[in-house]
Amino acid sequence: MSLSLRAKFLMLSAIIQALVVGLLIWNSLRLMNHAVNTNAERVAREYAVTLNLSLSPYATRGRLPELNSYLAEMLADPDDSFLRYLTILDDEGSPIISVGKREQALPRLPHEGGDSKGVNTIISGDTLHARSPLLLADNRIGSIHFGLTTKDLGQARDEVLVQGSVIALFGFALGVLMFYVFTHGIGKRLTALTGESRQMASGDYSKALPVHGNDEIAVFTRALNAMSAALRERIAQLEQSQRRLSESEARFKTLFDMAPLPLTVSDCDGRIVAINRAVAHTFGAAGTDLIGKRSDEVPFWASTRERERIWDMYRQDGAVQGAIAGVLLADDSVGSVAIWSSTLILDGKPSIIWALLDLTEELNAKRELKDLNISLESRVRERSAALERANADLSTALQTLQHTQSELLASEKMASLGSLVAGIAHELNTPIGNSLLASTALRDRVQEFAQHVAAGTLRRSELTAHLDEVRTASELIAGSLHKAAELIASFKQIAVDQTNDQRRSFELLAAVQDTIAAYTPRLRRMQCEVALDIPAGLMLDSYPGGLYQVLTNLITNALTHAFEQRRSGAIAVRAELGADGLIDLQFSDDGCGMTEEVQRRVFDPFFTTRMGQGGTGLGMNIVYNIVTGILGGRITLDSAPGAGTAIRMLIPRVAPVRSQV
Repeated sequence: MSLSLRAKFLMLSAIIQALVVGLLIWNSLRLMNHAVNTNAERVAREYAVTLNLSLSPYATRGRLPELNSYLAEMLADPDDSFLRYLTILDDEGSPIISVGKREQALPRLPHEGGDSKGVNTIISGDTLHARSPLLLADNRIGSIHFGLTTKDLGQARDEVLVQGSVIALFGFALGVLMFYVFTHGIGKRLTALTGESRQMASGDYSKALPVHGNDEIAVFTRALNAMSAALRERIAQLEQSQRRLSESEARFKTLFDMAPLPLTVSDCDGRIVAINRAVAHTFGAAGTDLIGKRSDEVPFWASTRERERIWDMYRQDGAVQGAIAGVLLADDSVGSVAIWSSTLILDGKPSIIWALLDLTEELNAKRELKDLNISLESRVRERSAALERANADLSTALQTLQHTQSELLASEKMASLGSLVAGIAHELNTPIGNSLLASTALRDRVQEFAQHVAAGTLRRSELTAHLDEVRTASELIAGSLHKAAELIASFKQIAVDQTNDQRRSFELLAAVQDTIAAYTPRLRRMQCEVALDIPAGLMLDSYPGGLYQVLTNLITNALTHAFEQRRSGAIAVRAELGADGLIDLQFSDDGCGMTEEVQRRVFDPFFTTRMGQGGTGLGMNIVYNIVTGILGGRITLDSAPGAGTAIRMLIPRVAPVRSQV
């Protein structure tokens, strides 16, 4: 039976369309299966890396059972993760952790994992089974078995294939019908569609099929474009996963390279695979000089025995933990490094990562510190012996100095008393002399009066004159003796207070007047006027002897230094009671004043501007010690050359209690 060319062409076109559609469906099925398998294996590798990083800290410490409840809860809801079960086996194949739903027995996985980089996988039904090594405690190697569901990927693949098949068959039927009706136009469109489909079948999904109109071929074309878009999206997801993996590898490489600790990676034969920058910085070796070589083939070890010793440790213990070895540093000097090692899988092969810590400076510093400590101990013993001898000498000198100072203070007090005695003696000469002269004259007049009475020639006028003379002489004698008695009482009080230095209540004005009275003859000779501005009735419970000593030394110092080259002068003593209960006692003169250098040292012991002229240099030091110590006050000095000197003393009305030695 002969067929028309149209029928033959139609049949041929139908057959070609069927072949094209079948080829598209088969190619899509192949690509989808490949994409599903590839994506599942990549997800398995990502899960293996994540699980290894998460479980390693617990695995190396033998604490994996602590995670059993956490992992079981994590896998309780299948919608939360692709992970369906997780089993961790030790080096003998015994389970350590087993969570999730799985088959009765773990599937047998191939030992060599192709390009899986340490992760072996196998797909069984809707589950992808994977196995990955895990470093356990004591450097034992266990394994992680886990299953990932591929059900969602399979359903997506089946849905795409079913939809594509339906659309293809529907398009095929419509195409045959339209081709039957519109042979010429359909032939052109099918030819164009076949060419574009072949391009898609070759793996080029970047270009969409052209759509003309809204007929069945256009619908079929749109369906193919939708399938192509779905494939492009899946491929983009896979490419994104690959890019994230590449970025993760790049980050690890960057961290490895930027680590401050020298790191190297070698194979099991010791040939260096990778190094970081710190190696070149520490040991002065370039990467091109080390890659592919063993450490004994380059200048690194201080001696060949060091390498053999470290490798013996590694072979015996499976790792090196902080062993110290001698190496050659960048300046060709011999240094010491601490070495750590760990085994890892790199490109499916066991490798060793080495970490080196330069301890050269630390060990050298410890040795220097030890030598220094030994030297310091010797020096300390020598210095201690010298200090003990010096302390003994200083103690002897201090005792001698204290004894000498006590004698000088006593001498200074006796000198003050001597000055008082001289002044009192001079002052007593006048009233006692007047009394002696008056009594002698009165005796002579009494003898003359007795002679007149005996001769009987006594007249009334002579009796009256004699009575006037007796009265005048008696008044003169009584006044002079009373003045002498007052001077003696004042001197006695000053002498007793200054000698015994006993605490008692006394009036400040009376104490100052007594001291001024003792120096009246000397003040008169120096033509020095004294002005007192002290309120009466200002009582103190203190040490009058100390106050007398202070005033005596201040007056003596003023007469000796302030008016040394002057014919006259003035001294003022003022006092007032402050609001804080302290008495503000000021002693001032209009003398020659002091320079700044003298003011800085005026209270220092044995400092005097009249060295070699009888000055001891203890007067002002005694004033300072008495005011700040015995009287419990404070003392300040204000002076300037040619402007006189003012000494201000703040003394409490009730002196502090001091121990009696």
